[in-house]
Amino acid sequence: MEAYPAEYSAHELPLVILSGLGTRPDIVPTGGQSRRQESGARISTSSKECSGDRARLLLEQLLKQDGSSEAWSSPPSSGPQTLLPYRIRTIGRNYTLPARKAAPLPQSPSADGFQNQQAGQFRSTELHSPLSPLSPGSPIYPDGVFTPLWLAKHQWQVPAAFIAFFELSSGDDTAQNEQLQIDINAIRTALSRSGFKTKFAAVLLSDKSILRTPELEDRLSAIRRATTLDPKSGLFFMPPMSSQAEIATFVQSMLTTLQPLIVDYYRDLTKHSRRKKTRGGSGFLTSPVDGGAHALSTPGWNVRYDFKQGVYAEFRQEMDVAERHYSAAIDELFSSDGILEATPSWSPRWNEARLLCDVVALRVVRCQLWMSSTTGATLSWVNYRARVRDLVDRRGKGTQTYAWDAWESRWAEIMAQLIRRAAIPALQASDANAADESVELARFGTYAMPERAYAASERIPPFYLLHHPGYWLRMAVESTRARREKAMNIPDEDCIPPGQSPASSVAHRATTYDTYLVPAPHEEHPHAKSNSFDHLAETERLASAASKEFAGRGQMRASELLKLQLAQLQESAKMFEQALAVALPVWEECTWREDGWDSLFVPLLTLVQRCAAKCGNAHAHISATWELMKLRPDVALNGSTDLPSLLALTWPDHEEVHVQMHDRQRHSPIDVQFAFRDKGTNAGDHVECQLSLISRLAPYCKVAAHRMEISMSNGETVTIDHEDSESQEQQDNGLVDLSAKTKSTDGKLMLHADLNLERSHERTYSFPFSFRETGEVLVQSITIWVKADFASIEHKFSEPQNIQASLAYIRHAGRIEQRELPFTSTATIIVRPKPPKMQILLRGLHDQHYTNEHLSLDVELVNEEEEAVQVTAVASFSGEGLDLAIPSWTGASEDSPEGGIDVGRINAGAKQVANLLVVAASGPIPCVLTIEIKYTLLSDPQTPLKKTLTTDLELTAPFEATFNFAPLLYIEKWPSFFDMSPTSAADEPEGIPQKWRLGTMLHSLAARDLTIETIELRETSEVVGATYSLSQSREFASQTLKLQGTTGTEFDLLSRKLSFDDRRPTHLELLLDIGWRRDAESTLVTTTLPVPKLILPSSEPRVLCTVSPDAHVGHVTVRYHLENPSSHFLTFGVTMEANDDFAFGGAKFRSLSVAPLSRVEFVYQLLMHGSKTQAGSDGVQISPVLQVVDSYYNKALRVHSGGNGVNVDDKGRLTIVLP
Repeated sequence: MEAYPAEYSAHELPLVILSGLGTRPDIVPTGGQSRRQESGARISTSSKECSGDRARLLLEQLLKQDGSSEAWSSPPSSGPQTLLPYRIRTIGRNYTLPARKAAPLPQSPSADGFQNQQAGQFRSTELHSPLSPLSPGSPIYPDGVFTPLWLAKHQWQVPAAFIAFFELSSGDDTAQNEQLQIDINAIRTALSRSGFKTKFAAVLLSDKSILRTPELEDRLSAIRRATTLDPKSGLFFMPPMSSQAEIATFVQSMLTTLQPLIVDYYRDLTKHSRRKKTRGGSGFLTSPVDGGAHALSTPGWNVRYDFKQGVYAEFRQEMDVAERHYSAAIDELFSSDGILEATPSWSPRWNEARLLCDVVALRVVRCQLWMSSTTGATLSWVNYRARVRDLVDRRGKGTQTYAWDAWESRWAEIMAQLIRRAAIPALQASDANAADESVELARFGTYAMPERAYAASERIPPFYLLHHPGYWLRMAVESTRARREKAMNIPDEDCIPPGQSPASSVAHRATTYDTYLVPAPHEEHPHAKSNSFDHLAETERLASAASKEFAGRGQMRASELLKLQLAQLQESAKMFEQALAVALPVWEECTWREDGWDSLFVPLLTLVQRCAAKCGNAHAHISATWELMKLRPDVALNGSTDLPSLLALTWPDHEEVHVQMHDRQRHSPIDVQFAFRDKGTNAGDHVECQLSLISRLAPYCKVAAHRMEISMSNGETVTIDHEDSESQEQQDNGLVDLSAKTKSTDGKLMLHADLNLERSHERTYSFPFSFRETGEVLVQSITIWVKADFASIEHKFSEPQNIQASLAYIRHAGRIEQRELPFTSTATIIVRPKPPKMQILLRGLHDQHYTNEHLSLDVELVNEEEEAVQVTAVASFSGEGLDLAIPSWTGASEDSPEGGIDVGRINAGAKQVANLLVVAASGPIPCVLTIEIKYTLLSDPQTPLKKTLTTDLELTAPFEATFNFAPLLYIEKWPSFFDMSPTSAADEPEGIPQKWRLGTMLHSLAARDLTIETIELRETSEVVGATYSLSQSREFASQTLKLQGTTGTEFDLLSRKLSFDDRRPTHLELLLDIGWRRDAESTLVTTTLPVPKLILPSSEPRVLCTVSPDAHVGHVTVRYHLENPSSHFLTFGVTMEANDDFAFGGAKFRSLSVAPLSRVEFVYQLLMHGSKTQAGSDGVQISPVLQVVDSYYNKALRVHSGGNGVNVDDKGRLTIVLP
């Protein structure tokens, strides 16, 4: 906002002038704020200024009410009692108000001057404001719209309230009373003479209270009568106060009293502007000098009045009203007959109108942020940018100029400044001391949620959510960079000052370059002698501010990218030291290294390398080169074949440099990977170790390591020194065996090998190593040393994910093959004590095991010890399931431990078999079977030994079932609601019997054929209020279910309510038991599958269709049964639709009334004709359509199959199958 006059961008606060408390240099207006066109009424008093500690404390409390530095947002508690913020200005005893009306013309007009018929012009003697376009002395005369001097007048010169402070002594001082009356009346007279409606109040500071000096009451009354001041709001008496709290309370009370008067002052100004706008533009005054000057148009006057009303609303802190007036002013400026469209673009007035339009748009956004309309503010910002772009493209010099980029940068920075000043809670940076792992804090402060909920069809783009200032500053950075690029492209002939250029060149610049709020071309070019704008400094300022905003909210990647772009810009300007200073912190701390963002990290490394070479920073240059050799070796070595050659070329005469790096901080062109061939070993046994060196260099580059050292957690080390050798293999993936070169002393293994790496290949060194102590041992670090002429590089790898290898290399049939290691922590090994020699062999496992299956496993125990042993075996399950069964052993005694068996004695070299019975869990879960053998040697029974065997059992379900539940016809007679048997037993059900059919279809999930023996249903819980019975529709015969095969059966269900009055549906929970076996010799296994809960409605009508058993092709008797199990009379409309396949006998439409708890049967005779009289291999299928509609609810009932021969598909279509 610094590009605009300060008066334009300042937040409007009611101006209160304090007279008599001294002046404060820090709040005296300067520059444009103190300018005035003409002097007006002068206020001068003779009383001396108030002094002393009380006056000083009073002034401090009043200045605390100054809201100039407060956030541009609504106070937390808004209401009628909320005290407005003010702009407080202190003066002495003398003050001059600005003139309200301009001075008259120098010469009085003659009689002919009032009307000049020949010229058709009129002159008026009406005087206007010195800042009005109608006043010849105004800076915007005659067709200007607005000047910041008007805002400065109301912000710093014309107060809403003038408060004068006077000291009042307690003695009977008549002269002092008279002087006070004279001074107060003089101020009131001057204010009245000025024409402004400023509110005046006088404050009398007494040295004693009225209670101690009662005569002060009379003196106050006399002063009040002589000055005619309002005793409530015009004259305030301040007795002696001993504390700051009392003074603060007095100030709060006084300003609260004056606040309605101050608000009314600005409301009166608003009414005045509204009346003038309604009346239309003022008459035009022409001067003798420029009698034909162009007058301000009506849209221009409307803009003035709308802007003034918006300013006055801001003074009243009514931001919604201000935003409405500002928006109207913008629309007026952009209208088809507005100033921006009617004024020539080459006129200075056009730029003035643009500046005013920018300021009004700024104030619109500020008002919306004040009202917490965050999304609305973003939309206003975006829409205004689009409108200005269209305007500049149509009427200006276009948007391909550096002036447009400067405007976009300025407009984006303004948004960031407004967001900062608004102090929106949702966009405040999170506390740096907060927990880093909090996801909510990481999101906090990034963007503000919409102020209202949007419908799905009104979803707004993410950019329209108001983001924190960093996003807007980043946009400003991009525009500033674009501005510099366009400034760099200014032709040389346009960089010459106008005084040294021909007139044609100057005219060409005037039509080509837009200079709105930017320097001329000869001052804009970065390399011009008369350059007045530092693009790099501006970019650095904006980028630093944006980076700080992003970093404060945990968005480190965006912050680092901004710094990288700034460093690149500085490097392009040959500011190498500044670029290196910006890039080094990014290089040290950036996240791109770990995230693998090479598209950003490589340019950063390249920049650091070049700038470090230019600045003489050898340490940074070597480190960056070493890291860049992995990602882009062609760029890193710059044509050299190895690192020593590059360093010798870059630093020919440099002192010794030692560079230490860590894999957490730097990349390395040599990757190291280590692996133990076994997950565990025994103390004293040799385990094979493999160390792989992987070169990431280009084919023409090479690197030679001087030494490598492997450090382990138990303090032991392995060192490999470089030794040139022609016998070692040089091909890719070469496997070098160092077994013959092993030399160990005191836990340190010293090896020698050729460490040269060429042609981007991998070399693996294999060597044996033994541990003397038990426990877990891991490789802590692997360090590699590389030496050049004057530099030595030490790179340490300690991150497990960087040093663990997943593959091992072996020689097989004269070739080197890769084998994947079956464990993940390849750099960790478990060193165990000497192992037991008992062996456990498990027999009887299948490729696939199923739920509920009974397994019989033979556990073979082989004694490889040198003597007999006493053995005990324990088996257990572990897994996620809660119903894991405990394995049992065949022949285990009752006193054996749970899951255990006493195997007894096994002689040396002998073996024994124990049978383990396992019942699998009922659910498909992974589980682990653990068999633990505990034994003791007969010669040492006090030392137990243990051997454990674990195997994974993946239990899968052998079947999955689908169910089809539908009603059936109950053939027996229903009990009558009107003929109840009084002699029936009390416990017999009296409800309506209803029949149902549950179809079950089994699908095989097993990997082999299974034999299904039985399929049965059983209940899981007791049914309340009803009885039911289950029966299988047809007897299920044992059958073999093929791989991925299907079989099924059906069950009939008869339900009956215990009471007629119970209308609730019946809930039935069942389980399906499937008896199966793998083969004829295996044990029968029962697998239980849950049946979805069945809901049996007891009071809903239903329609069932049956076919006569003697039905045949040609003639069919179809019976429809309409059941009404409810306690209401129901009426249905029954319609049989005509069909091309048959003719029917029966009513096409009928209306049926069904009594409660009864059913009605109606019959149709169907006669097939045509092709339907000939039965095929699958019989004849016909689909009669019967519509049954409840007359009261107008609800169609679905027709269900009531028995065999009638099918209903998923869509409710009924089909009758005839043999």
